[in-house]
Amino acid sequence: MLTSLVLMFQGEEAVLPPHLGRASHALFLKGVAERDPALAERLHAADERRPFTCSSLVGVRMERVNGELKAVVVPGRPLFLRYTGLTAEISEHLIRWAEAPPRVVEIEGAWLALQGATLDPSVHPWAGQTTYQALLRKTLPTEEPLPRHLELEFFSPTAFHSGGRNVPLPLPDLVYGSLLEKWNEFAPATVSPEVRRFAQECLAISRYELSTRSVPGKGGGMQIGFVGYCRYTVLRADPYWVGILRALTDYAFYAGVGYQTTTGMGQVRRRVGGTD
Repeated sequence: MLTSLVLMFQGEEAVLPPHLGRASHALFLKGVAERDPALAERLHAADERRPFTCSSLVGVRMERVNGELKAVVVPGRPLFLRYTGLTAEISEHLIRWAEAPPRVVEIEGAWLALQGATLDPSVHPWAGQTTYQALLRKTLPTEEPLPRHLELEFFSPTAFHSGGRNVPLPLPDLVYGSLLEKWNEFAPATVSPEVRRFAQECLAISRYELSTRSVPGKGGGMQIGFVGYCRYTVLRADPYWVGILRALTDYAFYAGVGYQTTTGMGQVRRRVGGTD
């Protein structure tokens, strides 16, 4: 089961740090602990890939305050936090949270009043539910022509670790390799690791609009990521491999891409209006 919960808020005017991914992560673990302390402890202590993602607070206005970039909560302006689950255990928690959400939450000293909680994409475009099986159906042969393009929107700063370096670029093997690793970690049925090689050899970046963004890291450091969109052109129309890439493209909505997806980075989706 795959689930994306959106919590919608409004708040009083407040000036907050520019990136609130870690605060959002702490809020998520607090919510889990209220229902299942043992699960929260496992998630907090885990060294491996975690079966969830957390967004930063979306809808704040970024501006400089006394020379420093800050996130400003504007009264009446819609805000939201988003959490996704990649396993049935986490998804069931998010479903219960949607049914009985907190009336207010505190994040970095600011109190936000809940306006709604939804899993329904018709209510909010970042909400949703599906299954691994539904995504796998995209790999089955059909009479429809194979897509010529795959497009992704990188909504929050995204980056990769590769060869001991930070790589703030949506290279096909890094994007689809990241999705492949999460899929094979959490899905009931794994897919071939050769997907990464196919993406590297048979996808070409053909159009993009990207810009860099910095995200505060631990110890006062900065991490560089990118936001925007990227189109990949399929160079080899192999039905099996392209089908898997289509499934992984939709999986990105729930799994996120790259590193630190549990603290606000790597929020990604198939580009709205993107063409096959």
